[in-house]
Amino acid sequence: MASRRRLIVVSNRGPVGYSRENSGERVARRGGGGLVTALRGLVSRHDVTWIASAISEEDHVVAAEGVIDETLDGEAAFRLRLVAHDEYEYDWHYNVVSNPTLWFLQHYLWDLKYEPQLDSGFENAWEHGYVRVNERFAQAVLDELESAPDAVVFFHDYHLYLAPRFVRDQAPNATLMHFVHIPW
Repeated sequence: MASRRRLIVVSNRGPVGYSRENSGERVARRGGGGLVTALRGLVSRHDVTWIASAISEEDHVVAAEGVIDETLDGEAAFRLRLVAHDEYEYDWHYNVVSNPTLWFLQHYLWDLKYEPQLDSGFENAWEHGYVRVNERFAQAVLDELESAPDAVVFFHDYHLYLAPRFVRDQAPNATLMHFVHIPW
């Protein structure tokens, strides 16, 4: 059997999301999107730490608890580190830069007769949203690399275009990969 490699998976959405039942019990539910399904094999065969955004209110509580042990579908064990973002920064990152701009540009859905309006509002969202969220992700990766410098870091998608550069600046020998889930 091949040895288990240490991997740090970094994505905007996490493999699980948290909520509270009416009884007050915390419930973990599988995260949305295809990334969790696509990476299930990695999680079951390697020592994975997954870094993702804290989205829900309960995710923010979990983020404050630090890195936790979790399982995917009750089987594949991994470590989870949720990154809490400022509400406005995350909104600018996700709802101004990532989805309505980068996603549309990369899927050739931008109406070419109307150029992107990269005005001061967009610049603010870029500097105070997209950049800051990517910096926060990079810091979480750097924190993990302190205890696992040999880990391979696997960034996912357009939400995190800047984070690998921020990591490289501080950890020049780290092994970094970035996969964009867009059919060019």
